[in-house]
Amino acid sequence: MYVSTRLGRWYYEEHGRSRREGDAAIVLWPSFLTDGGMWDGQIAELAAIGRVLVFDPPGHGKSEAPPPFSLDDNTRALADALDALGAKASVMAGLSWGGMLAMRLAVLAPDRVRAMALLDTSAAPERMGHRARYRAMLSTFRRVGLPPWLVDRSVVTKFFAPATLRDRPELGKALWRSAVGFSREGVYRAGRAIFGREDFSAELGKIRAPTLVMCGSEDKATPPDRSRAMASRIVGAELVMIDGAGHLSAVEQPERVNRALVPFLAKYVTPPRR
Repeated sequence: MYVSTRLGRWYYEEHGRSRREGDAAIVLWPSFLTDGGMWDGQIAELAAIGRVLVFDPPGHGKSEAPPPFSLDDNTRALADALDALGAKASVMAGLSWGGMLAMRLAVLAPDRVRAMALLDTSAAPERMGHRARYRAMLSTFRRVGLPPWLVDRSVVTKFFAPATLRDRPELGKALWRSAVGFSREGVYRAGRAIFGREDFSAELGKIRAPTLVMCGSEDKATPPDRSRAMASRIVGAELVMIDGAGHLSAVEQPERVNRALVPFLAKYVTPPRR
């Protein structure tokens, strides 16, 4: 199914259903270079507690390639999509890119976010050295796609823990097969928005939504110190480390992620009693 936004048409899937009037939708947004399938290990358990909306980000999966955009543009487009889908309130889980959107939506439209889980993400800007390397990688992808050697050296080792790649090498191969099918221009524009982001750290103190911060203990893309810093700035935030996981913790350790994620979101799906 598709929904129209200011950044083009986005593909989404809907699972489960609202149990009571006023229930929040459970909104899932994945990482850069992945699509909504990244959440396959979470969907069944979350659909058992409510309506789940899973998005393919702009330029990823089945969604259209967007015009040039910023993360703020992306956040407003997400609000467009939720309006169109009748999701007045949400409990949102976002990994990496998704977490960046969730925290921005919680500040931009606090009435829209009843609670959120921020997985393997960062409020800080990209480090300058990393930013230059990522821009070069994006330019290569835009011109010729992602050659396997570049994926293995610069992407897979950033996204997965060493033990994951040793024991389940098929996950790295699946990431590459999926990403090479995405729109080159779409991925380029998304990467520019993500890696060129401004520092959002000072805004975290404005967040009042209950927040769960989660991070793989071996995340190299957004290291655990980024999660600790976010949790210290968000009032009442809970911090959970996922042992043995890298950047894509929800893919690598779905059971451990679900053990914290599902009960947390379940608490806030139903509107609070007055």
